[in-house]
Amino acid sequence: MRGLDPRRWHPRRWMVSHPWGALLATAALTLLATVQLVDPRDGHLRLGIDSSVRTLVVPEIPAQATEDEIKRRFGHREQVVVVVRAADIFAGEALNTVRALTRDLNAVPGIESVQSLTNTALPRRSDSTLTFERVGETPVTPEQRAAIHANPLIRDQLVAGDSRATAIVADLSSDDDSELRALGLPQRILDLAERYTTPTVQVHVTGAPVLRAATSDAVINQLTWVIPAIAVLMSAFLTLVFRSIRGVALPLTVVSIALLWTLGTMAALGLSLNLITCLVPPLVVTMGLAYCAHIVSEFDALQRTTKPTTRAEQTLELLRSMSSPVALTAFTTMIGLLALCISPLPAVRDFAVLSALGVIYSAVLALVTAPALLHVFARPRHRPTSGPDLFERLAIRLGNFDTRYRRQILAVAGMLLVAALAAGSRVHVGDQFIGVFEPGARVRVDYEAANAALGGVTPMNILIDGYASNVLSDPDMVAALDRLQDWLRKQPEVGAVVGLPDHLRVLNQTLMNAPTGTLPEQQTRIEQLLFFGDSNALRAMVNADRSATQIRLRLTVDETVEVDAFLQHLKPQLLALPQPLVAKVAGEAVLVTESVDVVTAGQLQSIVLALLLIYACLALQFASFKIGLMATLPTLLQTAIYFGGLGLSGITLNATTSLVECLVLGLAVDDTIHYLARFNNAARDKASESRGAVVALAAVLRPVTLTKAVLALGFLVLITGDLHNQVVFGWLAALTLVAAWLVDVLITPAFMSGVRIVTLWDTLRVNLGADVQETIPLLSGLSTRQARVFALMANLQTVPAGTRLMSEGDDCGDGRPGDPAGDIYVVIDGSLRVWIERDGQEMHLNTLSRGAVVGEVGYFGQKRMANVDTVSDARLLRFDDADQERICRQYPRVAARVFLNLNRLQAERRASTEPVPS
Repeated sequence: MRGLDPRRWHPRRWMVSHPWGALLATAALTLLATVQLVDPRDGHLRLGIDSSVRTLVVPEIPAQATEDEIKRRFGHREQVVVVVRAADIFAGEALNTVRALTRDLNAVPGIESVQSLTNTALPRRSDSTLTFERVGETPVTPEQRAAIHANPLIRDQLVAGDSRATAIVADLSSDDDSELRALGLPQRILDLAERYTTPTVQVHVTGAPVLRAATSDAVINQLTWVIPAIAVLMSAFLTLVFRSIRGVALPLTVVSIALLWTLGTMAALGLSLNLITCLVPPLVVTMGLAYCAHIVSEFDALQRTTKPTTRAEQTLELLRSMSSPVALTAFTTMIGLLALCISPLPAVRDFAVLSALGVIYSAVLALVTAPALLHVFARPRHRPTSGPDLFERLAIRLGNFDTRYRRQILAVAGMLLVAALAAGSRVHVGDQFIGVFEPGARVRVDYEAANAALGGVTPMNILIDGYASNVLSDPDMVAALDRLQDWLRKQPEVGAVVGLPDHLRVLNQTLMNAPTGTLPEQQTRIEQLLFFGDSNALRAMVNADRSATQIRLRLTVDETVEVDAFLQHLKPQLLALPQPLVAKVAGEAVLVTESVDVVTAGQLQSIVLALLLIYACLALQFASFKIGLMATLPTLLQTAIYFGGLGLSGITLNATTSLVECLVLGLAVDDTIHYLARFNNAARDKASESRGAVVALAAVLRPVTLTKAVLALGFLVLITGDLHNQVVFGWLAALTLVAAWLVDVLITPAFMSGVRIVTLWDTLRVNLGADVQETIPLLSGLSTRQARVFALMANLQTVPAGTRLMSEGDDCGDGRPGDPAGDIYVVIDGSLRVWIERDGQEMHLNTLSRGAVVGEVGYFGQKRMANVDTVSDARLLRFDDADQERICRQYPRVAARVFLNLNRLQAERRASTEPVPS
């Protein structure tokens, strides 16, 4: 077990020694998660579904307080609206359909009352007699048609202005979705609509309960279809790639456990699946598959390139090579997700926490359970390959292309960044209520048909408060409300309006025999009408002390951009109401519109925070703020490309689309970290950043491509779902991952091929001995970390005894990387002998030990002045012109101190009479 002290406990050594312990611990935790998710007594699933649009609403926004106040003052009933369309709604077949639907709806459990054209009584006055008649009891006369269209409580409320549609409004007895689902609502209403639909009469069903039920069905469908579809698709893909049972069974086992742990945690925390958190399960599945693809790919690579003699060595080597990259990639992905916790939307915060936990579970299982399974069931065998495989050949070509055309690639990347930023400036913020469903979904078809037929079905309320009793009995106040309603009816976004003036008009005509459409002009008359005309409908419009009322609207638009534009036009009209009237708007349309701006601003802050946190991690990882920034630039480019794509495609930025970038930020930086980890070692081994870039790309192209493909395919499965926001999420995530892959294989190698990096782990591992600053004069004045950084930016190597380091009279070279003639050496351990040859005799000049610098005098003089050999095995720090230039660029403070020390040492030697080694 190379590299592990057997006397000390180490998790990798424990894993290798106790694989069954790891598997038993996994099984115990899985059982615990299962008990949390499923009630063992009756098999009931403890995970709830919240299908309300309120999951997209920010708590405590002004519209929410207004909404609560309206419900408190005027009551609230959930409603389902059934819209009947025909060439003439007053014709016999259409009226018979309305009458039958009204009757059948009244018999449906869960419906408290039904209002329709056929059970609405029309007042009829003849001389001093007031009678009421119901529509449809006899053929509708022209006078009845005129009366219906003249009645503001029926016109545009129950009957469309063109007489081609009517609404049947069903008030529900409960607003509890689980109770309504248990009663079979609204499916029973949908079944009735299908039964009464004919070629000449169409029936559509809409309303908040219908939308919520459709959302619940879509979320359940995702769990029962999308996740298994991802598993099947990934199985086929993994079979094609790995061509082994292990390559398929291991990832599927790990992701199943990770998903079970995540859902069990969700149930234990009392959280529900909603429009946002329903994206967590497919995310966990795809992330787990990606991590396992790395593990299996590395395991196969080890079997091709090494010859482990035991299972322990095989498992240990796998853990040694994969622990740090997988852990760090999981950490950065978690950072990208947890940055969403600053969102004001609870559903987004829940998504962030649950997704982060899912990522942690997937990483832990990939690093613990997967190696344990491989240790127990996989045989150690060596499968050498006859030559480079397809990925290696492609990587060599790409790597050579990247390094050869480095400047051109970086120039194109710079232009792409500018273009993406310009396109990103065109991104608009917005969302759509019914837009969460696919265009062909029945719930959306019905909504849009009803919206077109009635001239709007999106509800909105305006609360008007006078803050004093009988304020609304004042004719001037009623006239002001009437002017506001007239203005509202003229707006293209408004399909229907009803308010207190409409009730007063009908009461004035019915009770006082006033001309049609006239308002009472005396306060006493208004008070009398409100007293004698008291009804449930009136109490839902004005409160008992006549201090507050509401205006109900139906909007023809449901996109937040259009709703917001209407609200901006409405605001001056509300402010113009006479004192003491104060108006406030409410309704789900207003709630979501106000929330979108707040949520999107929070999401943008989350993206910036994620970038900053990722930069901080990379700066710490590479022990340099500058290198951390350079390593972050590819991720920044990917972010710009994402927003540029949104701007060009016209897709709006909302709660769902803004999740994609925070997620992909973490995923994108994962492969960058894998590449940089390989590049760092390869550049040092090959003594060339360009060759290191090619070698590193050859090492990571296969796993990077596989993980990106796994993730992209997994997200693409979402496009088969019923929710349009998930379809958009799937497309955006998949295309962004493709863009990230192109950046990974083209731009990142080109960008990093001119940079040597030093990681935090490198500085912790490198050993320069004790008292570095006191025993090695060249490193005097540097901190321990700075000394290690210098050693890593140069070349720390072990040279066997008897090796000639330089020969007298040799040219010192031209400073090209890898040219040994231009090297300067610092002795870390061991000893060197300096000698010259005169008249065939060796003349010993000096013996050098720890801290000595050799080669700098000849280096500056361009000729070697003596021979230098190693007396014993020696650890030497070697650097040349290229190393010095690189250190100056990346770590200028370290370079300044080293060069100062080097000049001081040279000056001291020139002033000394002792023999000077070359």
